Amino acid sequence: MRAADRLGGLAQLPAPDTYGPFGYGPWWVLGASAILLVLAAYAFAWLWTRPRGILTPPPPPPVPIDVRSVKEKYLGMIEEVAVEHAAGELDPRQLSQRLSLVLRFFAHESTGVMAEVMTLRDLGDADLPSVEGAVSQYYPSSFRRAAKHDPDAAIAAARQVVATWM
Repeated sequence: MRAADRLGGLAQLPAPDTYGPFGYGPWWVLGASAILLVLAAYAFAWLWTRPRGILTPPPPPPVPIDVRSVKEKYLGMIEEVAVEHAAGELDPRQLSQRLSLVLRFFAHESTGVMAEVMTLRDLGDADLPSVEGAVSQYYPSSFRRAAKHDPDAAIAAARQVVATWM
């Protein structure tokens, strides 16, 4: 049995006439070019008119800082810490931690630098040498219970940083 007989005579049907794109003449090139030109125009318009980068509003103008009132505020805070220590409410470790925090907040309020979340190395990199020097004195007693500690020197160092700030 032949393959054509098994297919039920399908092989004997005439093939449909097909025309390739070259049978239409040069018009298909012109149509394809027009479509590509429209797509290129849309792409150019989108690229030319889209916003560049992330649009953010300009930062607000800097607020002038009254250094004298900030100094008075933080000298008062240091005095409160000294009074609490003299009353026996703060041990040497708590005193060092509180003074470190007061100085860090003072640096933040005076300069805008986020000093309250910085390590000692970060304070040095942030160009806050007086704050870094005082905080480095507080580190041993802040992190070791048996460290030598002079509370009067610690309070004096904090007062000096705030008083000599420019």
